[in-house]
Amino acid sequence: MTQARPSGLGRAATLMASGSLVSRALGIVRNALLGVCIGGMGAVSDAFQTANTLPNTIFMLLQSGVLTAVLMPQLTRALRREGDGKAMTDALLTAIFALVGVVTVVAMACADPLVTLMGLRGPAHALGVAFAYWCLPQIFFYALYAVLSQVLNVRDRFGLVMWTPAFANLVQIAGMGVFLALFTRGAPPQEWSPLMVGVLAGSATLGIVVQALPLAFALPRAGYRWRPTWRLRGYGFRAAGKVAVWMGVAVVIAQLGGVATQAAINVVAGRARAAGEIVAGLFVYQQAFTIFMVPHGVITVSILTALLPRMTRAVQEGDVGALRGDLDRGLALPLVTMVPISALLVALALPASRILNPWLDLASVEAIASAFAVMSVGLVAYAVVGLQQRYSTAREDGRTYLVFQGIVTVIQVVFAAAILALAPGWGVTMVAVGQTVSNGVAALVFLVVAQRQTGGLPLRRLAGLTARLLGAAVPAGLAAFGLLHVVIGWLGLGIVGSLVALALGALGFGLVFLGLAALLRIHQVTDAVRGGVRRLRRS
Repeated sequence: MTQARPSGLGRAATLMASGSLVSRALGIVRNALLGVCIGGMGAVSDAFQTANTLPNTIFMLLQSGVLTAVLMPQLTRALRREGDGKAMTDALLTAIFALVGVVTVVAMACADPLVTLMGLRGPAHALGVAFAYWCLPQIFFYALYAVLSQVLNVRDRFGLVMWTPAFANLVQIAGMGVFLALFTRGAPPQEWSPLMVGVLAGSATLGIVVQALPLAFALPRAGYRWRPTWRLRGYGFRAAGKVAVWMGVAVVIAQLGGVATQAAINVVAGRARAAGEIVAGLFVYQQAFTIFMVPHGVITVSILTALLPRMTRAVQEGDVGALRGDLDRGLALPLVTMVPISALLVALALPASRILNPWLDLASVEAIASAFAVMSVGLVAYAVVGLQQRYSTAREDGRTYLVFQGIVTVIQVVFAAAILALAPGWGVTMVAVGQTVSNGVAALVFLVVAQRQTGGLPLRRLAGLTARLLGAAVPAGLAAFGLLHVVIGWLGLGIVGSLVALALGALGFGLVFLGLAALLRIHQVTDAVRGGVRRLRRS
């Protein structure tokens, strides 16, 4: 089987970013509608978010463990094998699909104890179990999407992979529209009928099905047709299995930390409800995280997804220089975009959260904005940790993956445990602080490790670039924050006031940032602006 030649990183990242941008925008619309269906804070929102998070939690055990450790390196190796490369891919996919099918069935059988493990009690628990039976089949289709997307990515077919999540969001938005047309909003957990549960949770699962299936039809156009086979010997899967054990342990630790964090949020929210107080719960955290993931998913994930096959090939070919160059790109490209975006989002978190959640009450919006702003401080660190995960995957280095996951999880759990002793209103914000701090520590440690393993990274140059970007972004963020408060003081925090504040704040930020970028000679920014102006003139 001949090896596919890598396409340009910029072209691949741009193609993926366009699909991701549409998908993330639709995801925000979907979450806003979800807030209308289940409310921003309360037992119903906690029940649905817990049940709809379960398949993601279980799938991550598979994806970041078995799938991450085995899939991309083995698919790349199969593409390079002459003669039996297709048979190797067939065997790999057969084993993975069988494993995921068994896990999905077991998870559905254990829906009740799984919901209990997530910290739901009373009427919220019963409703959460009902939602979970509809949501847990998503595990199989999440895995199907992940596997088929990797088969396409290793053949440098990136476009459809980033567009099918938009299809999922459209299906889920339609399902919520049907729900709102048929049923009354604001029903307590005891009044949710099986039909209400089925329409809302069933449409959520149908969206994931629609996300996965188009990739199966794209495989023949990429030159591959899957045929099930149980002939698994002779392909080196045993060695890959050892790596999978290390990564599997890492992911178990990560998911236990995630379960502990979500359970702590649910416990704090439950205590507050029992005392007659409504505080931010899992829904608020998920909303903030969804908004946070928009710039990360559109920009950073697109870059890192295109880099993973390149880094894997560099490792398998023993080309340390190419691997070092890919790491440099994986650090510099997100840095140039994420530092200013982080400052902008921190400054404008409140009006952005108001616009993206127009049907929520002000208390919920302020809680989302607070958590979102704290998360946004860690955008760069989150990007570096994402690069670390792909770097370890390309090197098939499960031990290093485990060490870094341990760093992140321990710090996050410490912050999650702390919320049990704090005032209930601080719970979600403190969890967001834990996310930012844990990724920041892991990112710094990774730079030291990668520097040693690759024989040198341009850390001094990257540090200088970071300092200049901060020198331009922080004053620009302060200017935007000042404009924001002037506008809100004048027009209020309604939709109109938030739109005006967001527009003027973004404009003020852009003018100050670009002016300071020119003054500080940040050529990555000024060159990009000149290139954009030239393209506009030509068009």
